[in-house]
Amino acid sequence: MLDDTIAAIASPPGPAARGVIRVSGPAAIPAGEAVLQAALPRVRAAVAADLPLRGARLPALALVMPAPGSYTGEDVVELHLPGGPALLQAVLDALFAAGARAATPGEFTRRAFERGRLSLAQAEAVADLIAAAGEQERRTALHALSGGLGSDVARVRGHVQDALALLESGLDFTEGETGAVDPEAWLAAIERAEQAVARARAALPEVAVGGELILLGAANAGKSSLCNALAGCDAVLVDPTAGTTRDVVAVRLAEGTTLLDAPGDLDVPAPLDAAALALRDRIAARAAAALLVIDATAPRVPEVPAGTPVLATVFTKVDLLDARAEPERAAALAACAGSGAPRPHLFVSSVRGDGLDALRAFLTGRGASSAVSLRRWHDGLDGAAEALAAARAGGAAGEHEELVAADLARALAALDAISGRSSPEDVLDRIFARFCLGK
Repeated sequence: MLDDTIAAIASPPGPAARGVIRVSGPAAIPAGEAVLQAALPRVRAAVAADLPLRGARLPALALVMPAPGSYTGEDVVELHLPGGPALLQAVLDALFAAGARAATPGEFTRRAFERGRLSLAQAEAVADLIAAAGEQERRTALHALSGGLGSDVARVRGHVQDALALLESGLDFTEGETGAVDPEAWLAAIERAEQAVARARAALPEVAVGGELILLGAANAGKSSLCNALAGCDAVLVDPTAGTTRDVVAVRLAEGTTLLDAPGDLDVPAPLDAAALALRDRIAARAAAALLVIDATAPRVPEVPAGTPVLATVFTKVDLLDARAEPERAAALAACAGSGAPRPHLFVSSVRGDGLDALRAFLTGRGASSAVSLRRWHDGLDGAAEALAAARAGGAAGEHEELVAADLARALAALDAISGRSSPEDVLDRIFARFCLGK
């Protein structure tokens, strides 16, 4: 695939004053010359030319970027032309006739990753920057693109490599021989790696706002009423009978944000209820995040399916709290203490409307999420933390160094899944499929 030359229209669809066609690969410069019917330099340059097309000559600008100093790390030619869709397609067809093929979505950025021009985190940041709907998203994507997130993982990886190097350097020696490494040295290095993982994990957002957000809570906690109140219509059935909701119903809240109303936890679920809850848990595992919905008058923290990040805790039915509202709110929060329930905590009333505007703004204010990439980062750091804890415990208990080294190798593999060093091909395919054509 990397031996192919690819081409695509890289400017937004529709008529415009200018359009851009991007070509990348070993035959990019010859293909550009064939279309322009003019020689192009083999150095970085901007060349003005008249493009011959259907008996006319159109003004064009060719940007030549030889390997390895281009975005993709390959020879790249960009043709800047008048932006008529039919004209751009005609020039693209001419490039295909000259030996290029149509690029797939995200293929230019994938080549940049494959050639080592971008890390996987930076490649994902390109897609997030393109899709950014607000200033916060733009800043987050730019931070990742500049290497901010990747540098945290690189530091963790360096600490793990230090520990592994110290440990492996002593494997060929018996205790007391010259060259043997005191276990305290590599145990201290493992602890430094664990501390670095904890710092990286703390700096990573728990979840991005947006995507599919599933409502989790006890039966009759007010999930369906909350869903309707946020949507501004009777989108789902509401009934005081516990267990009324048995399906997972999707309600679009705003562009890029969908609420999933789901069955609530029951003390003794009937077989049909148990099947509905099992379906809920399977769907929750694929959702961008969960909202924990808790009845403020009778706090009960729901179980969260493994692997589902939690965005916030929403306390409902605040209109039923009496004059002791603040003490009762404090009691509700205390019920969540130690449960892993995250901040922020929001208090709402689906009947009176208390807190709904703030919750709606929180859920929709930052547009679509980067939940896929965030989940991968969390999984990688969590996997590294688990492997490092096993290595430290094994080393402290006197396990053979080779077993400790295997745990450290697992930690490196978990970190490499973040950077893309060891990501399976199908995972990379899914990541780059999110991109626009021509990017």
